[in-house]
Amino acid sequence: MRRSRMLALGFSLTAILSSAASAQTTVVFWDFFGGGDGARMKTIVDNFNASQKDIVVNRTTQTWGNPFYTKVHTAVVAGQTPDIMTYHLSAVPAGLQKKDLRALSTADLALAGLKITDFQSNLVNTLTTDAKALTGTSNIYSIPLDTHTFVVYYNKDLLKKAGLIDASGMMSPMKSIADMTKALQTIKSKTGVVPIAFSSNQDSATVWRLWYSLFLQQGGSMFKDGKLYLGDLDTKGKAALDAIADWTKQGLLTKNVTYPASVALFSAGRTAMMFNGNWEVPTMVDAKAKGTLKFDYGIMAFPALYGGKASTWADSHELAIPNNTKTPMTADKLKAVMTFVSYVQKQGGMTWAGGGHIPSYLPTQTSAAFKALQPNVQYSATAAKDATLEPNVPIFGVGGPVYDAVGNYFTPVLLGQLTSDQGISKFKAALTTFNK
Repeated sequence: MRRSRMLALGFSLTAILSSAASAQTTVVFWDFFGGGDGARMKTIVDNFNASQKDIVVNRTTQTWGNPFYTKVHTAVVAGQTPDIMTYHLSAVPAGLQKKDLRALSTADLALAGLKITDFQSNLVNTLTTDAKALTGTSNIYSIPLDTHTFVVYYNKDLLKKAGLIDASGMMSPMKSIADMTKALQTIKSKTGVVPIAFSSNQDSATVWRLWYSLFLQQGGSMFKDGKLYLGDLDTKGKAALDAIADWTKQGLLTKNVTYPASVALFSAGRTAMMFNGNWEVPTMVDAKAKGTLKFDYGIMAFPALYGGKASTWADSHELAIPNNTKTPMTADKLKAVMTFVSYVQKQGGMTWAGGGHIPSYLPTQTSAAFKALQPNVQYSATAAKDATLEPNVPIFGVGGPVYDAVGNYFTPVLLGQLTSDQGISKFKAALTTFNK
């Protein structure tokens, strides 16, 4: 009798534990953050999982760029998608064209305690413009997480030797290509280092970001009346390419260097500047904290080099739900996903800002804590104002074919294998083919 009662109690306990375990909802999360911002996203996910017991987020970091978006599309076609994923705003037009993204309703956002007006308006406007152009609706297909853009990292110790640090301890202002070239020549002659760490080996993305920024600052455009426009490429596009090629030819900018090598060269104090995205901020912050960064550094928004217009390449990380029509998400899973989205935006906002990014969620972006965050405060306000998104055409954006064209026709110009006229001509032909 006693043994029977114990067995019954045992079964009951097992049933209770089994029920508790089955009540926990697993959310599969794909991202593409491999650097310092990846460490920040890991912290957010870990903190979310520790904050409650009803939902567990299983995060997997996929390969950035075209491999990520190819894998997402394959998963959508197969009906075997993650529950939530990161996305680039620049890739949304292509994602909508491929039907890879699920629309997010006002009711969906409400599950997270969010409204679309909680987010930076230019990003929301871009999302609705994309949706109208490609789906004929005003739906939202992703939720903005940040703005990220191109900035200048600089070594204060080396610039001081070159006489390029002003009375406030910041890099002296440069207002033209001639100003920049003269400053780089001074750095090279007075310090002996290659002035700028710049990635171009197997990295068309960085070449694109610098070239596009210089093109924009001249008033160049590749998008008019909702269509691809190539009319500025022979003039403003060529001038931008000539400027980068000239810096490379003079040894003012590292030649044929990979992305990791460019970051390593700057971090080791072997270049005076680095042209890169704000996502390398945590690399600098962490290295300084560990004592492995042996110099004082500063960060500034990319300067206006063509007479005042400071437009600079930018993109936005987003959170999106794959359009899995073969295995649609259940109501319980959607609630769990949106609970995680809420945590990332609200509780995780400042951690994400520590990745160098400018939060899109306005309560975080306008908070006193973010406005005082170092070193972000050195560039964020100006960079946010200058940030200019990519053209709303599906051939552009991360993972798109334009990056291939940049690698095939601009990078050879920097290596002296093509003239800038040849590079621009081949680039225009490639864009025309992609857009058919």
